Amino acid sequence: MPQEPASSGESLNEPALAMFAAQGDRLALERLLLAHYDEIARRIQPKLPARLQSTQAVEDILQQTFMQAFRDIGRFQPQAGATFGDWLARIAENRLLDAIKQHDRQKRGGDLVRVEANPNDSCLLPLLEWIAGDDPHPSSQAARAEALHALNVAIAGLEPDQRDAIRLRLIEGLSLEETAERMQRTTAAVRGLVHRGKQNLRDAMGRASQWISAK
Repeated sequence: MPQEPASSGESLNEPALAMFAAQGDRLALERLLLAHYDEIARRIQPKLPARLQSTQAVEDILQQTFMQAFRDIGRFQPQAGATFGDWLARIAENRLLDAIKQHDRQKRGGDLVRVEANPNDSCLLPLLEWIAGDDPHPSSQAARAEALHALNVAIAGLEPDQRDAIRLRLIEGLSLEETAERMQRTTAAVRGLVHRGKQNLRDAMGRASQWISAK
């Protein structure tokens, strides 16, 4: 089992955190993703073509990036002159290129679906409030943004079935029966996935509260 320095409150530099993350320390990886959230968003935002902005948001690209980071972190190997941030940025660039290609294919096929403006606020904020429960909710705009960033990272770290259940049931607002039909699961199975997903999101948000200003 790898040592878990991130849970001890130690202040570690990025190479040390990346090393532990690659060894399986989940909290180290979560810390790194949160630390690089704004940087990656700034790199992606100006490269998001205008034709994509009605169907894709920066947060969509970031979540795809973080999902791949959770999946592939065991393969991360630091190289001379390349950092964890460089590795993450390459993933983000590739996910953006994939989104552009998919958009253009769908446009030719006539099946594009528009998204709401500011989907992070409009869709994730109710989920954040639901997960927080009785915990104090960040009141300032900066604190809320950090909490939403942490939630986006946490969703990316869920098991695929839990993430799908959370997305359909709590973000898209489908009924339990509609979610079960979409996932080809029983309603009892979906209820269990949502329950476990919610608990895992709460756990991840609790861990993140150590490293973001919105505690």
